[in-house]
Amino acid sequence: MTDTGESNSLRNSVNNSSHNQSNHNTKSNHNHKEPNFIVKFFREVFGYRKTSLSLFVILTAVIAISLSYYENSLDYSINLPDNIFEKDLLDKSWLDLEIISKNEHPYASIANDEVHDYIKSEVQRVTKGINYVTIDANTTKFLNHTYFESKEVFYFESNNILVKVKGKNPSLPGYLLSAHYDSVPTSFGVTDDGMGIASLLGVLRYISSQKQPERTIVFNFNNDEEFGLYGAAAFVEHPWFNDVKYFLNLEGTGAGGKAILFRGTDYGIVKYFNQVRYPYATSIFQQGFNNGYIHSETDYKIYHEAGLRGLDLAFFKPRDIYHTSLDNIKNVQIKSLWHMLSNSIDFTKFISNENIDDSGDSESAIYFSSFNSFFSLPSSRLFTINIILLLLFPIVNGILIFTALKYRNLELTAGSFLFVPVSLFVTALIVSFITNQIFKSINPLLPSSSPYLLVSTISSFSILIFYFFSNLSSYNTYGNYNDFKLICIIEVSFIYWLLLVFSVVNGFVSDKSKDHTGEIGLTVLFFLETITSFLGLLAWALSSRKKIESTEEGEDEPLLNGNLEERYSSDENEDSDEQDTSSQIKQVFQSYSYDWSLQYLLTVPLSFFIIYNSGWLLIEGVNKTIQESLSGEETVYFILQAVAIALIVPMIPFIQKFNRIIIFLVLITSLIGSFIISIKEPFNEENPMKLRFTQVLDKNQTYVNVYGRQGHVKETLKSLPSVQQSNFKISCSKLVDGNEVCTYETNLHPNIKPTRSSQDYLDVIVKNTTKSKAFGINFDEIKIIAPKNRQCNIEFSGTEVKAIILKNSSKEIPPFKKLPDGFSEDKNYYYKDVHGINKLYLNKLNYDSNYDLGLYWIPSIDDETNVLDIKVDCFWADLSPVSYEGEVKSAIPAYDELLHYTPNHISIANRDRGLVLVSKKVKVKSS
Repeated sequence: MTDTGESNSLRNSVNNSSHNQSNHNTKSNHNHKEPNFIVKFFREVFGYRKTSLSLFVILTAVIAISLSYYENSLDYSINLPDNIFEKDLLDKSWLDLEIISKNEHPYASIANDEVHDYIKSEVQRVTKGINYVTIDANTTKFLNHTYFESKEVFYFESNNILVKVKGKNPSLPGYLLSAHYDSVPTSFGVTDDGMGIASLLGVLRYISSQKQPERTIVFNFNNDEEFGLYGAAAFVEHPWFNDVKYFLNLEGTGAGGKAILFRGTDYGIVKYFNQVRYPYATSIFQQGFNNGYIHSETDYKIYHEAGLRGLDLAFFKPRDIYHTSLDNIKNVQIKSLWHMLSNSIDFTKFISNENIDDSGDSESAIYFSSFNSFFSLPSSRLFTINIILLLLFPIVNGILIFTALKYRNLELTAGSFLFVPVSLFVTALIVSFITNQIFKSINPLLPSSSPYLLVSTISSFSILIFYFFSNLSSYNTYGNYNDFKLICIIEVSFIYWLLLVFSVVNGFVSDKSKDHTGEIGLTVLFFLETITSFLGLLAWALSSRKKIESTEEGEDEPLLNGNLEERYSSDENEDSDEQDTSSQIKQVFQSYSYDWSLQYLLTVPLSFFIIYNSGWLLIEGVNKTIQESLSGEETVYFILQAVAIALIVPMIPFIQKFNRIIIFLVLITSLIGSFIISIKEPFNEENPMKLRFTQVLDKNQTYVNVYGRQGHVKETLKSLPSVQQSNFKISCSKLVDGNEVCTYETNLHPNIKPTRSSQDYLDVIVKNTTKSKAFGINFDEIKIIAPKNRQCNIEFSGTEVKAIILKNSSKEIPPFKKLPDGFSEDKNYYYKDVHGINKLYLNKLNYDSNYDLGLYWIPSIDDETNVLDIKVDCFWADLSPVSYEGEVKSAIPAYDELLHYTPNHISIANRDRGLVLVSKKVKVKSS
């Protein structure tokens, strides 16, 4: 350590040097003159100073967040058409959307018939006079097993509208475009799936205006997707299904924004999404679907399982107005429609006229979009890239680390070595405690409306913890050649390496059923961090061997080491106007290498953008599921914490040099954020809480059941006029997974029929018509009388049903042993499954016809339990006003009351297939 005498001597030497420079006009004087403005500016901005680094960090956050906003924004990244033809297409499709979404139009409603008739008339008008176009709008009926549980069967009467545009080249396999025109009972169905239907009509108008396509195109305007994907299943049974190989399904699982490429069956078809003008895609959601984290389904599932290859294009946010009356024409933009329509036109134009290279048809696709550019690769290629990275960089960097440690004086201290793992572990623990034990206990459902408030607050706490540990760990004495940044970069890359190993092993080796196609960002993060550590270590290895004293003689550091830059930077002087002797000594030996900026630019900006943008997509896709269940709540909070900490990880090597003003602002952000979290309401008009409605008729009484998260339902119902004016009490019962149902009796009876008796809504008659002795199988007939009804569920218990018949004629019923397995028909419709049938879903188009069923069931050996228990649930979903004796009434006034009197931060959705439920139980005994 330099003593006082040495310091004075050095000071005198410096002063003498300055004096000589002022009095002698020599070449030496010229060489040591003050640097010009440009050099000063460059040194001030790019020198490893706290102010410089803080400026870089602020710019990184602002630019990355702005770019992500632009990338995901409908307003800035999509342009409306500028040519007359496309403007006309969009205008007509928007008019289609307005007409389709005029009323709620579920399968079981009159409005659904009106939408069907409108689509049919438009299809006929658009294709009139085109001799290579065929329309099939005939009603079909069939029984089949469901695509969800093997012991569930459905009966469906389909009125899909199919259009075949015959291609010029019959050797080319056809292409299917599909969307569904039904809505749920509580929604106008603008984005789910009115925009899909309007886009199909727009594509049909485009195709009809062009030359005959090379490839056959089939349009499926299908019905009853919402409660079983029945319209798509009906098409699989249609003869035209055999004409197609590829498909594009248009859907809405959210209510606005941009339409994203949700899923693709394989790389061979996904790669052609690069033909669309506004690609918007991420395989993150594909991974979520394939791994079962996203529970809702689309028609894509039916087509994919039936062997077709194609894409699922859908709206995905916001979920809180999805399936509610807020999914209406006022809450969407015409740009949303244009985004889906233009991409559908572009993809169809390419697929219908070009040869398809089927290479990669057996591989899942990894894909993403960036600023209207689309990138994709097969899973095998990503696997190869990952393996190369996982093997190559640890070996190369390991050799360089050994060389630097043994021969080049790169010294490891306990603090620098343990900083990253210890601080990351402690940060995760503290953040988990703050989030789960404080924030979640105070305001558990806040992520539904304010997820980014939580992310910014959690990130602020993370920065403070990392900052504390970095300053504790990176303290260096004069002469220590420890490159704290480089060691941190190496350790961060090792963390990414471990995550990538887990992804590769779990996704490609040990459990191939798991999908990891959404994790390509992890590969990029690992590459960025590792290439930076490689370059830094390479600089150490290639530099001449140094001693501390050689540095004192003025030798330069290697380009990517930055040791002197870190230890002798002028940032220590930013917080004080006076400089002590040691500071002056540091200035004498200060290095003007700017390797830190290269390290920063290689790792932080792109890494931060990838993490932020991926996190934004994840949060936007899942944050509303916090309303659905306790497990959903756990998932959302885990994602918020993971994203918040991940945002800080790329900055860990540089966090010790954050300016005190930045740290102060971060501290203020964490405190203010915590305060707002504690008082902010979790729901508002833009982000409402979703409650689910069912009205139950029981004899001459009627009850309303409202479902939601525990503790959030009863207070909403207390303000309803019918509740306040009556003596009826609201009773709430806990359900599984953090939900509850609150029930109240009401005088607001449904007006679907001019009666209050549930018997007039539903009657079940059991008749022992015949009995088959073969194999001990009983046969009984059941007649379900449910006026103005299209949908019922039947559940069997007590003993097993082996076959079902839907009777359409009085033709003699065949014995059980003559029925083939699966579906068959002879004017009546049969479905046989020797493994048993537990549930039957009935869907019919005629409002006034009865359900006439025959059941083949096997009696139990035990006479006491030799009973077939049958529960029949029938649903009514039509909200069209009814007229009795000249008076027009609301069909379901209890539902209308909820819509009218609940606060703006509440939205109402259906609980089941309908809004009104009537149930009846019957027993069938063996005789």
